[in-house]
Amino acid sequence: MSNIDAKVISGFIKGKKRAFDKIYHAYSPGMYAIALRYVKDEDQAKDVLQNSFIKLYKSRDNFDPSGSIGAYIKRITINTALDEIRKSKRFESIDETMVLSESDDEFELENDSNQNYEQLLALIQELPDGYRMVFNLFVFENLKHKEIAEYLNISVNTSKTQLLKAKRMLKERLLNMVNSERA
Repeated sequence: MSNIDAKVISGFIKGKKRAFDKIYHAYSPGMYAIALRYVKDEDQAKDVLQNSFIKLYKSRDNFDPSGSIGAYIKRITINTALDEIRKSKRFESIDETMVLSESDDEFELENDSNQNYEQLLALIQELPDGYRMVFNLFVFENLKHKEIAEYLNISVNTSKTQLLKAKRMLKERLLNMVNSERA
C-alpha cells in the first residue's frame, strides 16, 4: 500500500512532522475509503479521517514498529468510525429471535468497474447504521461473528441477524437497481 520505510516510522514515533506527513499522504486515501464504508456522508468521513490521524499521532508511542503501520491506522480508523456512530446513538435494535439459514451467510462482492463499486458503496452507506457496521466488519474486515459481537458489545446472534438483514437489504436494492437499468 505504501513505501513507508523504517526511518519514516522511527521519525513518526519520535513525533517528527515530516514523517507524520509522509504517513498521512500514503495512507489517508485508503483510510478515507474505509471511513466512507462506515459513515453515511463525505463530511462525516472526512471528520473520521481527521480524528483518526489525530488519534494516530497521539498514540504513536503505543505503535510497535515490528507491526504494520497500515494495519494500525486501519484499526484506529475503524474504531473512530464506530465511535462516531455510537456517539450519535444510531445503532439499530433488532429482533434477535430471527432464524438464520446457512445459505444466508454467503455474500460476494464483484468489482467489475469503478462505477459498480461506487454504486455498491452508495447502497452500503444507505444501510441502517447497525447493519452497515456489522456488514463492513464481516465482509471487509473478515471478522467472525464472535469478534464482531465483542467489538460492538452485542450478542453473537445480533451480529448474525444484523448481517443477514444487511445482505437481504443490499440484494433487494441491487435487484431493484438492475431492474430499473433494464427498464
